[in-house]
Amino acid sequence: MIVKLFTTSLRFSAIRYNMDKVHAGDAELLCKRNLELLDFYSRVSISDLEHYFGAMASLNPVSRFDQFHAVISTRGTAADKHALLGIAEKWLTEMGYAQQPYLIFFHTDTANRHLHIVSTDVRTDGTKISDSFDRVRAISQLNRLCGIDEAAAFKRDIQRLLDFRCSSIAQLKVLFEKSGYRFFLYRHDFLVRRYGKTLMRINSAELISGLQRGERERKRAAEIRELILGAMQLHSGKTMAVYQKGAGHGSKKLKAFRSDLADFLSRAAGIEICYLFSSGSVKGIVLIDHAHHQLFDGEEIMALSKFISSPVTDRGMVPAASSKR
Repeated sequence: MIVKLFTTSLRFSAIRYNMDKVHAGDAELLCKRNLELLDFYSRVSISDLEHYFGAMASLNPVSRFDQFHAVISTRGTAADKHALLGIAEKWLTEMGYAQQPYLIFFHTDTANRHLHIVSTDVRTDGTKISDSFDRVRAISQLNRLCGIDEAAAFKRDIQRLLDFRCSSIAQLKVLFEKSGYRFFLYRHDFLVRRYGKTLMRINSAELISGLQRGERERKRAAEIRELILGAMQLHSGKTMAVYQKGAGHGSKKLKAFRSDLADFLSRAAGIEICYLFSSGSVKGIVLIDHAHHQLFDGEEIMALSKFISSPVTDRGMVPAASSKR
């Protein structure tokens, strides 16, 4: 499960956004807490909710961003909404919002089921809930509730990742990001981040020097090339975009590329083809050889143009080149 915070709204726009989703059939208002004054209304409108939260926020005239808007998401569509609600309310308690008015919505409009939580940072006495290190606290509290030991998880992951041999920064970036970590250069160090924290800092000069000294298995690269050439006889290398559906109808984000060739190699040989892309097109390839714990840049195996264009006929053979000039 992951959590995201949206903290720069001047008003309570998240209320209308979520209620519009409810009216469209893409969401459900699971619960509303600590809004006792609205219990006297025969029908509560979107404006009533906005005014209620706005009145709470006005108790602190110097506060700027009063809306608390969070999304807790889980992978896939099998999540039980009531189990998610239980986790969300425990999480709100840990974050200091148990006594605040809040709304929790269950959304079904993306590939991953998720909750939207709307509240306010301003208390009834006009004081404000501290937002210091809010994002770090949000992630850590959710992980704790889900039984995730962040330090132990990173220790296991880093021991596994360090078993892989890499020869370029691009390879390292792919390797870490495939395992859910951010890996990037900041000033003179490469940082490994997750859970809103920097978990490892590596001097860039030392890292690059170590990569340059690393030995590469040229024999293994030749073996992979032959394996791929054979697979191309039956499986097309033509790339296809993979999109992640966003909130709202028609909203989508380019997430990755795949191909029939890549799917086959991953399934049959434990070789993962990772397509590097920008501006909507593939710019390069990194291969993860899981069986031998090594990464290769695509150019070490074959030219990019060869990788991404291997047309296959209905009978599963690559058509012969035309003799016409």
